[in-house]
Amino acid sequence: MGSSLGLCLGKAPSSSQLFLFFAMGSDVQPGTEMEIIVEETVSVRDCLKLMLEKSGLQGDAWHLRKMDWCYEAGEPLCEEDATLKELLLCSGDTLLLIEGQLPPPGFLKVPIWWYQLQGPSGHWEGHQDQTNCTSFWGRARRAASSQGETRMGFQQPVHR
Repeated sequence: MGSSLGLCLGKAPSSSQLFLFFAMGSDVQPGTEMEIIVEETVSVRDCLKLMLEKSGLQGDAWHLRKMDWCYEAGEPLCEEDATLKELLLCSGDTLLLIEGQLPPPGFLKVPIWWYQLQGPSGHWEGHQDQTNCTSFWGRARRAASSQGETRMGFQQPVHR
């Protein structure tokens, strides 16, 4: 009572196979998921290849993430040689095909933002200071030490 059954074309998955949903990107719209049946012993790398093939995508700049309980992209499946069974994936799980290659084992991807400092006149420092950090901080240290001022362990340029 209250349950729905669907009649699907094709052979039902065996006990060693997983029925998975997958979608591209992290903003999944209802009804845009695709389905795939894979062996639970398939590696993450091979599963990714099968999903890319089924979705018509090419290239190696993709990775998989498991969708978490609140329908958002969870942690990436970093261990490409691990089997789906080892990563505790179950039938009915949804994986997301996310564009972007994961860093090799032992490396991190760290986002970096470059902030441009304001000069004494209230204008932004020139292009040379933005691209040549060593030159800027070297001048900053000399200026600060000549004025004898240090803040929070960093020598700061003094603008008068």
